[in-house]
Amino acid sequence: METNRNTRILIGILILIILTLLLNNCKNVFFPVEVEAPSQTISLDQAQRLQEEYVRTRSEIVNKTLGFEDTRDFWFSLDSVEQYIRYVRSESKKQGLEDLGLRIFYAAYPEESKEEWPNPGFSTVIIVPTHGKPDLGNGFFPSPPVQKTSNVKAYNYGNAGQPPKKVK
Repeated sequence: METNRNTRILIGILILIILTLLLNNCKNVFFPVEVEAPSQTISLDQAQRLQEEYVRTRSEIVNKTLGFEDTRDFWFSLDSVEQYIRYVRSESKKQGLEDLGLRIFYAAYPEESKEEWPNPGFSTVIIVPTHGKPDLGNGFFPSPPVQKTSNVKAYNYGNAGQPPKKVK
């Protein structure tokens, strides 16, 4: 009789442990964690003003030079960006790289490579992983982290706005 009671208590404790582990792993699903915005975020109104300034001061020059209205916005799914960040973290960890970041470059698809690229002649952006701390000794504008020269791939192939979209 005592053995039965001890077995039930042990099973009960195991069930409680398993339930605790399951609930702890699922807490973000049932109780979403609120995340603070990074200090670099701006309002959509501010973003719209910045885009309007780009259009006012640069867009016409670029379009006249190219002879067509170029792309100036790019869309990447949140899932693909999160996957890319996980990839960068994983590959960087294998190489012992620290102080990770992302650098975004303006780029353009070559016109002569119509088979290789999705939008020949149009602008694009590429995202390149970086590592290393910025040099804060350059006054107001610190130099950016070192660009990786490792085997971590860059990121491209977002959907470009044709015609360009406005921030809304």
